[in-house]
Amino acid sequence: MSKVNVGVVGASWFADLWYLPVLQMHPDVAIAAICSKTGESAQNMAKKYEVERVYADYRQMLEDENLNGICIITPNDSHKEIALAAIAKGLHVLCEKPMAMDAIEAYEMNEAAKTKGIVNAINFTYREHPAIQKLREVVAKGLIGDVYQSYFEYSGDYGLNGPPGWRGTISKGGIGGVLQDLGSHLIDMAQFILQDKINKVNGTLFFMENGRLVDTAMKKSIDQAADSVSFSARFAKGVQASFHTSWVTPQGNKHQTIDIKLHGRDGSLHLFTSELGTSLRHAKIGGKWNEMELEEVTAFDWNNKPSEQAFRPWRLTNKNEVWKWIDQINGNNPAHLPTFQDGLNVQRVIDEVIGKGVGIMNQSLSSETFQK
Repeated sequence: MSKVNVGVVGASWFADLWYLPVLQMHPDVAIAAICSKTGESAQNMAKKYEVERVYADYRQMLEDENLNGICIITPNDSHKEIALAAIAKGLHVLCEKPMAMDAIEAYEMNEAAKTKGIVNAINFTYREHPAIQKLREVVAKGLIGDVYQSYFEYSGDYGLNGPPGWRGTISKGGIGGVLQDLGSHLIDMAQFILQDKINKVNGTLFFMENGRLVDTAMKKSIDQAADSVSFSARFAKGVQASFHTSWVTPQGNKHQTIDIKLHGRDGSLHLFTSELGTSLRHAKIGGKWNEMELEEVTAFDWNNKPSEQAFRPWRLTNKNEVWKWIDQINGNNPAHLPTFQDGLNVQRVIDEVIGKGVGIMNQSLSSETFQK
C-alpha cells in the first residue's frame, strides 16, 4: 500500500470527531496539512494531531502541498468551489454532506469527478449502522414481502435555542436547513435500504419563530433556514413514504433519534436508534414483535447513559466513510461507499422538497436541462 497524502479543509468540532481521528488511525495515510478560514482552529487541530503544516487559504494549500486527496469539512456554500479546485488538480475528494447548495452544483461536481476519474465520496455515515445494514439485507430477502408503506424520521433538539450556526442560515447552509443537515442522511438511508430512488415528493418547510413553527409564507426572518421539514414521497417501485426531520424536537437525554418503519405484504420492521442504543424489531401480520439480533450495537434501554458510541459505534473503525475512501484510493474497493452520484441523487430530492427542483423523475438530467 502507498501512503496517501491528505489535506483537510475545515477544522471544526466535526473534523475532530469524525475525520482527523480516523485519518490518524489509518496506516496508509499521512495528514499533510490542514486549513481553516483564519488558520486559528486549524492550528489547534494541527497540534492535537501532529500535523506539520497549517493554512488559512485552501488554494495555497493545494498549490504548495504534494497532496493525493482532500477532505472538505466546510459550510455547504463552499463545497463546490473547493471540490472543483481539487478535482482540477487530479486530487481525490471526500466531501461532507450535503454535497452542495443545490443539484446544479452537485451535477457540476459529479461531472468533473467523472471526467478526471478521481475517487469521490460523500460522508453519508449511517449506511454503516448495523441496523441499517440489516434492514437493507432483510428487505432484499423479502422478510416482510413487498414493501408498500414506510416512515423515516431523523430528529434532534440542538436548534431549540436558535439556528445552529451557519447550518441554520440560508446563505451558508441553504434554505432547507435541517433538511440539508439531518435530512440528507435520511434520504440517503431510505434510498439505500430500499435500493430504489425517490421520484416524487410533496413537502413543507417550517421555521421556528417566537416559540412556534411557521411555514414559508409566514416567515419573517431573512436568513433563517428551515428548522423542521416534513414531506411525502413515492419511490420508483411504488413504495409510499413519509419523511420528517427536525432539530427543534425535544429529545430528553436521547440527543438524536432515527426512527424507521417499513410495512410490507407479510409484516413490518421497526428501527429505533439514539444515543441510548438501538432496537430493531420484526413482526408478522397478527404476530408478536420480536427483537432482531444485531452485532456491535448497544441494545436500547431507557436507563442507558447517552453516548456517541451507542449511536454511531462504527465511528473509529474501518467502516467509517473516511477509512473506506482511503481504501478505495488504494484500490481495495470497500462496500457501499457513497459517491458524488449518490450525493447528487439526494440533492435532487432536497431541491424538489424546497421547491427549486427541475424534476427528479428524470434521473439522467443533462447539463442543458439543469440550466433551464
